[in-house]
Amino acid sequence: MMRHRLSGRRAACPYCGGTRLRRVARKRLVLDVFECGGCLLLFRWPMETEEEFRRFYQAEYHEGAITDVPSAEKLAEMSRKGFEGTSLGLSSKIDLLRMLEPRGRVLDYGCSWGYGVFQLRAAGYDAAGFEISRPRAGFARQWLGGGILDDPAALDATAAGSFDVVFSNHVVEHLRELRRAFDLFSRLLRPQGLLFTVLPNFSGREARNGRFLNWIGAAHPIAPTRDFFLRNLPNHRFCDVHSFSGPFTHAVARSVVAGEFGSLDQDGDELLVLARKES
Repeated sequence: MMRHRLSGRRAACPYCGGTRLRRVARKRLVLDVFECGGCLLLFRWPMETEEEFRRFYQAEYHEGAITDVPSAEKLAEMSRKGFEGTSLGLSSKIDLLRMLEPRGRVLDYGCSWGYGVFQLRAAGYDAAGFEISRPRAGFARQWLGGGILDDPAALDATAAGSFDVVFSNHVVEHLRELRRAFDLFSRLLRPQGLLFTVLPNFSGREARNGRFLNWIGAAHPIAPTRDFFLRNLPNHRFCDVHSFSGPFTHAVARSVVAGEFGSLDQDGDELLVLARKES
């Protein structure tokens, strides 16, 4: 970051390219957090090159159980319990997903070593995964069999409308090229397919109370907020965009299915964004 700062490159929004920016924070002297006046994205500056970003996720990014592949004994134990009682359990999110799309083909985008694909398949979905880290994707293929991609070109070559759901859990805040990702999600979804993405709630209560700067850094180059999604997802052929925060209880799920989004909390630690691909 210091090298990029000394290069004299002008700060620009990684989503829309805008330069009408407001600095909202500074971290460790060399990292600025800007809000784009055009698209409302919060992002850090400096930003790596695409090649530097790729190398980071191949070799340097570690986030505990999320990225560290388990031993055979640990994997057998977690699989037997359906990952319940671990930090990798997705049951409340998948329960909500089943109320919105009870069956179909799901892409787990950013699937790491496959624990989400496993849980989606156990819930009855025809689930595939994409993971940029080749070692983690390789482990997922070895464990789960087919359906795990690690080459962006292979995902780009996947037929349009191949999926009923694009599911991502704490992934989009890691993406340097968010515009490209939204276009990809839109293309891969069938008409009226569902985008279901969970991320840290960068404008929630905990963020406002000081945790925001802990959530943005080397691994999180961007910090998309509720307002960012509401403004920009329609530009990628998405409609019915809604967001709310966890915990994702049965009461929350009932309100979502009933379309009663106005009563849902927006202040929790996690933000869930739902949107439908246009017909």
